[in-house]
This record gives sequence, C-alpha cells and structure tokens, in this order.
Amino acid sequence: MFKDLLAQVVKNVDGTLGCVLIGFDGIPIESIYPDEEIPQMDAIAVELSNLLAKFRRLQNYDMGDVDEVSVTIGPINTLAHVVGDEYLLMLALDREADIGRGQNMLRLIAPAFEREIQ
Repeated sequence: MFKDLLAQVVKNVDGTLGCVLIGFDGIPIESIYPDEEIPQMDAIAVELSNLLAKFRRLQNYDMGDVDEVSVTIGPINTLAHVVGDEYLLMLALDREADIGRGQNMLRLIAPAFEREIQ
C-alpha cells in the first residue's frame, strides 16, 4: 500500500529523485526511487526528521503545528510533510522540478497514509 502511494508521487512529479516514508525516530518505513537509490537520502531523511521533531516543540508556544518544511542541500530540494503524529513523507527533487507540484502531491496523499497507519 505505502509503495503504491509513493509511486503516485514519483509518477506525477517530474524531477523526482526519491520519495520516502520515515518515522520521527529516523527509521525509513518505505521508499521508492525512479532510477537508482540516492545514497545520501537516508542521511537527509534522518536529519530532516530530527529537525522537524525540534520544530514540533514550537507547539509549546501556541504557534500551531509545523506541517511541512523544505530544505535545499546541494543539487537536491527536499520536501518533508508530517503524517499523523509519528511519520514524515519526504520527497527529493532535482533543481529543475516543480516544488509546488511536489508539495501538492504530498498534501494529496497524506490523508491516505494517515488512514493506513492508524
């Protein structure tokens, strides 16, 4: 199920390098790559999950939830979208990719992941 949802993102966002479902504990649950796996993707995923975990502490200041973040690291644009309380959807894109389309796809499939993980 998870792989099929990730495949929808890869299929519908040109310039996708990889898409990963990862826990806030840094453990990847499922991933898909259109070509070859990106060796740095696991490290990026772990560090972004740690970063988002820290951002979630802002809830203590009544600022609302942190739902997504984007980071550019070298040639890779990475989007992370929170799913439920424990997971992140991460999308790695090349520099030419449409980041807005990537964000929209993550937002569209997030509810399906939330239904599956509960």
